[in-house]
Amino acid sequence: MHIIRTMANRKYLQRIFFYVNLSMAGLLVIAAVSFYLYSQQIILQTQKDSSRKVLAQIKHNITYITDIVRNIGITASMDPSIIYLMNAAVPEPVMKFQTIRKLDTLADSTSFIDSIVVVNGAERKLYSGGSGAWSRSNWTELQERLTKQLESMGRYADAKLIPFKLDESRPDVDLFSFILTENHPGSGQLPNAVIVNIRPQWIFDNIKSLDNVTDNSDGMVLLDEQGKLLQTEGIGSPYAADVQRLLERMVHSAGNSTHDFSIQKIEGRKYVISEMNMDVSELKVMNILPYEKVMGKAETLRDITLALIVVFLVASFILSLVITSRLYRPIGKLFELFHRNDVRTDESESGSHDEMSFISDVYRLTLDKLRQANREESGKKQIVSDYYLRRWLTDSRSMTGEELHHCAEASPGLFEAGGDGATVWQLAVLSLEQPITDKKTPESATQEKLYRFAACNIVEETVARHYSNRVVDMNNEYIVVIIRVMEGEADQPALTQLLAEARRIFKQFYRQRTFSAAVSDAVEDYKDLTQVYEWTVQQLLYRLALGPETIITPDDVRGNMERSDFTLPAELERKLADSIRSKDADAIDKHLSRVFELIASIHYDYMTYAVIQVVLLVKAIMREPAFASYANSVELQNMNQKVIKAESLTVMREIIGHFLQQLCEEDPSHLKEDRNLIIVDTIKEFIENNYSDINLSLQSIAAYLKMSPAYVGRIFKQYEGGSVGDYLNGYRLDKACELLIGSSYNVKEIADCLGFNNASYFITLFKKKYGVTPKEYRLNAALGK
Repeated sequence: MHIIRTMANRKYLQRIFFYVNLSMAGLLVIAAVSFYLYSQQIILQTQKDSSRKVLAQIKHNITYITDIVRNIGITASMDPSIIYLMNAAVPEPVMKFQTIRKLDTLADSTSFIDSIVVVNGAERKLYSGGSGAWSRSNWTELQERLTKQLESMGRYADAKLIPFKLDESRPDVDLFSFILTENHPGSGQLPNAVIVNIRPQWIFDNIKSLDNVTDNSDGMVLLDEQGKLLQTEGIGSPYAADVQRLLERMVHSAGNSTHDFSIQKIEGRKYVISEMNMDVSELKVMNILPYEKVMGKAETLRDITLALIVVFLVASFILSLVITSRLYRPIGKLFELFHRNDVRTDESESGSHDEMSFISDVYRLTLDKLRQANREESGKKQIVSDYYLRRWLTDSRSMTGEELHHCAEASPGLFEAGGDGATVWQLAVLSLEQPITDKKTPESATQEKLYRFAACNIVEETVARHYSNRVVDMNNEYIVVIIRVMEGEADQPALTQLLAEARRIFKQFYRQRTFSAAVSDAVEDYKDLTQVYEWTVQQLLYRLALGPETIITPDDVRGNMERSDFTLPAELERKLADSIRSKDADAIDKHLSRVFELIASIHYDYMTYAVIQVVLLVKAIMREPAFASYANSVELQNMNQKVIKAESLTVMREIIGHFLQQLCEEDPSHLKEDRNLIIVDTIKEFIENNYSDINLSLQSIAAYLKMSPAYVGRIFKQYEGGSVGDYLNGYRLDKACELLIGSSYNVKEIADCLGFNNASYFITLFKKKYGVTPKEYRLNAALGK
C-alpha cells in the first residue's frame, strides 16, 4: 500500500513502473505471437504431408481399379463368342443369347461394374450385359452417348476412364466408362469395342474411405480434365457453384503439376486445398478442408497462450512493483535532497511534481546562477583588466612594476616573449564614423555602445590571425588596439591590411557603419606607450584631410606634423579674390584647389583655422558694393557652421565651391536659395505634421502649396538628395522605430497608424532600411541588441 501511495504522487516512479510492465508485456506478446505463427506453419506442413499421403493412396487405388477394368476388358475382347458378336452382321439368336449371358456373368462377378457393352462397329450395334440398374434404365441414352464417344475418338486413342453424365448441368457423374477398341476403321465408321461401365459411387466411396478427416461439408472431390466436379457429396451443396469456379481456375493455372498445396478463399471463407493428378485417367482429386478446422489445434493453443499471458501479466504487475521500488530508491533520495534544498522562489511546494523535471529545474536554476556569477566575476575581471590597460595607455610613465604585473596577468599574450628578439608593441587607434544617413535620427547611447563592442570583437579577432593583441574601449571617441610583435617583425602594411579587412567585415554586418584608424610606430619601452598613444591619436585627427574610412600611418602625416604654422600666401589670396570679383569660375576652381592642397599639407591644429580664413575672405568680398545682394544671404551666413561641421576638407571645399559656383552664374541665387529653402522646410513640416494621413503624397502636398508636383519634387530633391516619397517613408519608419520600442501595438496597427497602405509594404520598407523586420527590431531592442 505504501508503494501504491508513493506511486500516486511520483510521476517518474509511474514512468518506471509503466516501462517495466510494458517491457514484460511486450516480450510476452512477441513470444506468444511468434510461437503461434510457428505452430501454424507446423500444422500446415503436417496437413500438407498428410494430404500428400492420402492423395497418393487414392491415386494408387484408382490406378489399381483401372488395371482391373483393363484386364476385364481384355479378357472379354479375347473371348470367341464376344468376338463373334462384334463381327457378325446378323448373329445367330442362340449364340447371341449365350454371349449376352456370359457378359452378364462377367459384369456381375465384380461389384463395381455396372455393365459391359460390346460394339459391332460394322453394323453400328451395341449389346449390353450385366445387372446394372442404371444402364438398363437409361440404355437408349447410353447407346447414343457411347456412339458419339466412339465417333469422336481418334484411331489410336488410349484406353482410359471416361466420365459420363446425361445431364451436363449437374455436377454428379453417372458412369465411368473404360473403352477398348479392337480395330481402327476408316473415317466415318465405328470401331469394334468392348466398353466396361463402372459404378461412380464405388470410386467415390473408395476415395472417402481413405479420407479420415472429412465430414459432410468438406473432404475429397474428383474432377475431370477440364476441372469440373464429378460429385458434390464432399463439399456441401450450398456453395458447390463457387467451389466449381475456383477449381476450374486452379486447374487452368496449375498446368500439369502432380501435386499442389494452397490456401484459397471461397465465399469469404478460407480453405486448405491439396490436389493431385491421376495420370492414368486424366482425372484430378482434391482434398478441400476448412482452414479453421485444420487450424483448430492452433486456435486452442492461441486461447491457452492468451490465458497464460494474462496470468503472467498479473504476476509481472506484482513483481514490477517490487522492482520499480528498488530502481526508484536512489532517485527518490535525490529528489528528497533537492526538495529540502529547493532554491526556487517562484514555485510552491508540490508533492505531485514530476521528480526529474523538478530536479532538472533546480539544477538548471543553480547552473544559471553559477553562470551568472561567473559572468559577473568575468565582467569584474574584465573591468579591472581594462582599467590597468587604460592606465598603461594614459599614464605609462608613472606605472609601478606591480601595476605592470597586473597588466601581464590580465593580458598575458601582450607580454609573452618568443625567440631571441625583444618584445615590442604597436598601437592602432580607431574612431567610429557617424552614419550620414542617420543624422536625423542619431543612434541611441545603448546602440552606439553595442556598435563599439562589435567593432572591438571584430578587430581583435581579425588582428589575432597574425598578432597577439588586446582591444580597449577608452570610453571616449577612441578604441585602442595594443599589439605585441617581436623586434624586427613590426610590419605596418600587414597591420594596415588586417585593419582594412576588419573594417570591411564591420561595415558588411552593421548597416554600413565604418571606422577610421591610425597605426603607430613600434615601441620597446613600456613607459613610452602613453606618448605613442598621444601621437597616434594626433595621426587619426588627420582623417579631416585624408577623408573618412582611412587607415593612417606615421609616414602619411609626418610632413604635416612638422609644420608648426600656416599663413595663406598673399599672392594666392589676391588671385583667389580677383577671380571671385571677376566671377571667373575656372580661375576660382583652380585657386581654390591650390588653397586646399596647401591646407591639407599643414598641421591639424591649423587646418580648420585656415579654412575659416578662406570663408572670411569670401565674406569680405561679398561686403563690397558689387556683391551687396549676396552679403546677407542665408547660405553665406551659415557657411561658417557648415564648414566646422564638415567631416573632411573635401566637404569643406565643396561647400565653399558651391556658393562661388552660384555666384559665377550671375543669378541672384541667394534669393532663390532662400525661397527654395522655405519651400523645402514647409514640405518637411507638412510631412511631420501629417505623416499618418494615408493619402499624403507629393501631389497632395503640391496641391496645398498651389504648385506643380514636378516643380516641388525637383526643388526638394535638389536640396535633400532624395524624393518627397523617400523622405515621407523615412520619417514614417523613424516613427515606427519609436512605436516598436515604446508601445505595445502590433505591426499591422503600427502600419495603419503611420499611414501605410498595407502591412506587407511597411515590412518591406522597414527591412530594406534597417536590415531586419519590425518584429526582429522590437525583439532586438527588448534584448538590448
